[in-house]
Amino acid sequence: MTTGPWLRRSAEPAGGGDVRLFCLPHAGSGPARYLRWAGRLPGIDLIGVCLPGHERRVAEPPLRRVPDIVDALAVAVEPHLDRPFALLGHSFGGLLAFALARRLEAGGAGPRHVFVSGAAPGRSAEPPVAGLGDEAFVAHVRRLGGLDPDVLAHPDLVDLVTPALRADYEAAEAHTPDPAATVLAPITAFGGLHDPAAPPGALIAWGRHTTGRFTRVTLPGGHFALFDQEHNVLRTVRTTLAAHATSAHLKEAAR
Repeated sequence: MTTGPWLRRSAEPAGGGDVRLFCLPHAGSGPARYLRWAGRLPGIDLIGVCLPGHERRVAEPPLRRVPDIVDALAVAVEPHLDRPFALLGHSFGGLLAFALARRLEAGGAGPRHVFVSGAAPGRSAEPPVAGLGDEAFVAHVRRLGGLDPDVLAHPDLVDLVTPALRADYEAAEAHTPDPAATVLAPITAFGGLHDPAAPPGALIAWGRHTTGRFTRVTLPGGHFALFDQEHNVLRTVRTTLAAHATSAHLKEAAR
């Protein structure tokens, strides 16, 4: 399967995988961190999303509006919706995952499940930071843990990733979600117990945005608990998607 610039996978699983899992990155990031999960999710075809301006696409201008990103993503994933699939996104990626799920459901090809992490629905109550000067902006991201220590140790690398990071913050802060918007897909919301950006209580609101089942999973840690608690996260993802794969096989056998 050719994935193109928007999508990356580490290796195609034997048999193609029962379920595809599209992983959407947090602000300023790309698919690399997700791709390390591939060998720990048997039977799941894990595909990471790479936005313009991020990782291997660093030379491209980043997009600065959620609708533009979702429009492009819907086109990119459309050829790969030939089997059951799910969406997973952390922080800014969680907002994108929900918006993309709505778009795909409107087109008749919705996900079996949506996993959101470190993101509360609706507009953030935090003051906007995208317009801050570079020093204050990077300091804010550093406090959340959003930049790799190896990047922070090299000012030239910080300068390289800051434009895409700022563009993602601009997109998130300019986004005005519909407070009544829902998806048919069940939603699982992951959150760190001490996450200042999306505290556990705020995650409960995702339950109002699905007509399916809602599950909240609270993890030890802060904003990046999704990655700090990978064992627990991947166990939940495996169990959830295995149930969807079994359901799909039963429906196929009944035909």
